[in-house]
Amino acid sequence: MTAAAIGGMGHSMKRKEDPRFLQGKGNYVEDVNLPGMLWMDIVRSPYAHAKIVSIDASKALAIPGVLAVITGKDLEAYNLHWMPTLMSDTQMVLPVDKVMYQAQEVAAVIATDRYIAADGAAAVDVEYEELPVVVDPFKALLPDAPVLRTDKPGKTDNHIFHWEVGDAAVTDKAFAEADVVVKQDIYIPRIHVASIETCGCVASFEKTEGKLTVWMTTQAPHAIRTVFALVAGH
Repeated sequence: MTAAAIGGMGHSMKRKEDPRFLQGKGNYVEDVNLPGMLWMDIVRSPYAHAKIVSIDASKALAIPGVLAVITGKDLEAYNLHWMPTLMSDTQMVLPVDKVMYQAQEVAAVIATDRYIAADGAAAVDVEYEELPVVVDPFKALLPDAPVLRTDKPGKTDNHIFHWEVGDAAVTDKAFAEADVVVKQDIYIPRIHVASIETCGCVASFEKTEGKLTVWMTTQAPHAIRTVFALVAGH
């Protein structure tokens, strides 16, 4: 018997997905239209770091077709203003007290179509009180740098995530005994693929079955499913 040929890494693979895209038959989130579907638009912060003094949604809610304006305070009542991440941290869904980066989501406008939702988002008035910002990652780690994650009890710095692989003691010993140690700072610009499809998401909840179906632009469907389960308390 001869071993079966295994294709994959290092092999030239025949592309199977091209014809439907070349013929305009690709299925995108934009193509998902459900009966009674509502649309959401986002109110975003113009500041990188600021306290939220007030959010006035009265003008937005007066627009015909705008059904709701959801804020962090609304989500807080259901303990949904923070969500778990796969890095054992928490991530803000909508802020309650302050924003921590420019263009952060501040409120969500729900409407009967996308254009009304956009008009509603433009009509929401948010009053901010600007706070000091740090745009250099090295300065952000200095002892006197403004601390962003004040939601974490006892947090006094901006060091959020620690990832360690290997044997630290052996590594330190190797450097200590080396004849020459070279240190170098390497700067790499942000690298991102140029996807044709923009970010989007459609969700449908079947009350009778207790089932949530989500269509979204993601390259990590299993990770997203896990996060949804964590948010739902599973």
